[in-house]
Amino acid sequence: MAERKRSSSRSGGSTGCLLWIGLVCVVALLYLLNSGRIAETLKRTNFKEIVKTQRGTEDLPVPPTAPGLPAAKTPTPADKATEVPAARPEDPAPEDAKRESPAEKPAAEAAKPQPKPAEKPVPEAPTVEKPAAKPLPAKPAAAKSRNAVLYFVRIDDDGVIVRQEVKRQIPATDSPLLDSFAALLKGPSEEELRRNLLSLVPQGTVLLSAQVRGSTAFLNFNEAFMYNRYGIEGYAGQLKQIVYTATSFPTVQDVQILIEGERHDYLGGEGVYIGRPLSRNSF
Repeated sequence: MAERKRSSSRSGGSTGCLLWIGLVCVVALLYLLNSGRIAETLKRTNFKEIVKTQRGTEDLPVPPTAPGLPAAKTPTPADKATEVPAARPEDPAPEDAKRESPAEKPAAEAAKPQPKPAEKPVPEAPTVEKPAAKPLPAKPAAAKSRNAVLYFVRIDDDGVIVRQEVKRQIPATDSPLLDSFAALLKGPSEEELRRNLLSLVPQGTVLLSAQVRGSTAFLNFNEAFMYNRYGIEGYAGQLKQIVYTATSFPTVQDVQILIEGERHDYLGGEGVYIGRPLSRNSF
């Protein structure tokens, strides 16, 4: 019986040892598998620092109390458990503290200096070239004019041809004699026609040239000046108009008639003699 008890106790002791060994192995295996998490948890909870702080406070000597002052309270394990370790600047913050709440993220992002957007170059305002000031058109010079004395004719009730003096305001150039004859060869104006004035100079007559030599005006007409449909009286009337208009200038005393640059003896065949200069006294 005693041997059975001893063997049973031995077997029970060996079984217990095996169980403890198995438990230790399981714990060791679990520790190895979770060593990273355990180290991280210890680091996050500052377990090592708490243990060091507790050991340091136990080793410190109790300072003597001054008379009349209360003795310094020795920290108890409960007090040590409730102490909150001071956060060291070099210790990294826990991962939970690193995780910012959604409400704090916009504030943190707003606090961060935002990169300034690249400044776009301001385009230079295009220089507007002002158009060159156009010179004002020169005002046309006022046309010069002068008073001219012209001679037309009028037929009275008896059929007699009477010369008629007319004073006009005509354009003035450097050749006043040509100006007067240009106005004469155009004929009477409307107002003069209403006064029954007319011209006996043949239509189509053109003054080709005019030149004053001494007191004589040499007037060169085209061939149309040779033909007058009113006969001798018509020739005499047209010559009077020419001679009186030319001699209205104080420097002209008489007129030499030329036809196409040549001198003729008679105007209209043997009508009126024009081979020499004619004056007002010739009629």
